[in-house]
Order: sequence, then structure tokens, then C-alpha cells
Amino acid sequence: MRSTILAARGLVAAAVVTIVGAGPAVLGAASAQAQSTQAQSAQAHTERGIVLECTGEAGGLAAYVNLYENDVFTNYVQVVLDDSPKLAASREPKNIWSDGVVRSSVTIKGKRATIVGTASKTGRRTHVHEEIEDAGNHVVSDGWHRRLENDLVLSYAGKTVELTCAPAFFYKLEVTKTPIV
Repeated sequence: MRSTILAARGLVAAAVVTIVGAGPAVLGAASAQAQSTQAQSAQAHTERGIVLECTGEAGGLAAYVNLYENDVFTNYVQVVLDDSPKLAASREPKNIWSDGVVRSSVTIKGKRATIVGTASKTGRRTHVHEEIEDAGNHVVSDGWHRRLENDLVLSYAGKTVELTCAPAFFYKLEVTKTPIV
């Protein structure tokens, strides 16, 4: 009986050693498979566009203007006057910047707020690398920004406001989104 118990313990010990010994290999294979699946589901694309975030004040009118153009996703224009939510509007126009010319508008309280002017790339490219977690994805952006020299004005209700924009840049980024497993 004692020899049967010892033999059974030996079999159990051998089974535990086999399982534990195989554990890292099994886990390694599972991890490699998960990484392979993750790599296969990673999506990469190139994005180009502009960012102009501007402010100005003239004739008793304060203005905040956000112009964002992205050739892959939606363009966006936002105007806020006198820091008031009641004097604010946004929209998603087809184009904002073309051949160095900026032109866009929104309607606020039945009146058109128009942004016009020029913006041109200047200076050296600045390398950009960013990693963030967004909506269940690990997002890596690699590429460059280049400063936009600009001369923009906002017109609204007979008033014209010269805008100062910072940040103001053109960007080109390779963006890779990988689902977080």
C-alpha cells in the first residue's frame, strides 16, 4: 500500500513538473499568438492637415477661432465670441486651407462669422512622436510638424478682428492604432 501511495505521489509530481515545465512554453505560445493577432489587427494610415488656434480682440469684440483640417478625418471650425457659449458655433467644412489660402465661416445668431487670410509652411520640420491610449487602442503617431506663418482675420457683424494663432502648424503623421488586448 505504501509503495502504491509513493508511486502515485511520484506520478503526481511528474505530472506537476511536466505541466509547470510546459507552462512557460504554453504561455509563450499563447503570448506569441496574441501578439501576432494584435499585429494583424493593427491599422496604419497617414494623416496630413493643419492646426490653427487663434485669438484676437478689436472694437469690443473678442474672438477665439479653432481651425483643424485632416485629410483622413473630419475638418473642424469653431468660433467663440466674447467667451460666451451663446455666441459660439462650429461646423465641419469640406476645406479650410487650399494653396496657402484660409477661408471658412460659421453662422452665429443668424450672422456669418468669416475667417480669411493666408497660411504658409515655414521653417524646419519638427519631429513628432506620441503614444496614447484611446478608445481601446494603443495609438502611435510618428511624423513631423512644420510651423505655419499666417495672417488671418475674423469678420462678424461689421467688425474685423486680427487673429494671432499659436499653435499654428502643418502636420504629416503615420498613425498606427493597435487594439489593447
